[in-house]
Amino acid sequence: MKKLIILCMVLCGLFAVQAQAQNSSTTYKGTAAEIKFDKLYVDFGTLKVGDVKTVTVSFTNIGKKPLILDDVISSCDCTTVEWSKQPIMPGKKGTIKATYTAKHTGLISKRLTVLSNANTDRVILQLKGNVQ
Repeated sequence: MKKLIILCMVLCGLFAVQAQAQNSSTTYKGTAAEIKFDKLYVDFGTLKVGDVKTVTVSFTNIGKKPLILDDVISSCDCTTVEWSKQPIMPGKKGTIKATYTAKHTGLISKRLTVLSNANTDRVILQLKGNVQ
């Protein structure tokens, strides 16, 4: 009987924690900045060593507060990145420009990690191709 009471108390505690977690996550839903990319994947196709490819990826702030990109981190030094530094107001667009320099032959798979103040605060953009 004692074990049953302890089990019931533990289960009630878990349900209370879960309910609190759900309430705290819904508090911010729809009230902050939110980022939506036009595309998350870019295929450079076939490149030659020494080729330089530049791509511009657009995004929109679909949230209710200004969107600020804190950083855009490239997975290698072969890709340089420029992005909108000014806050992006709700409903407005911004851009990230990535320039890749092909240095070695083989398949490429590079990542750009976009850090922002959005509800989805970390987004990964993929850059792929084949250097021959």
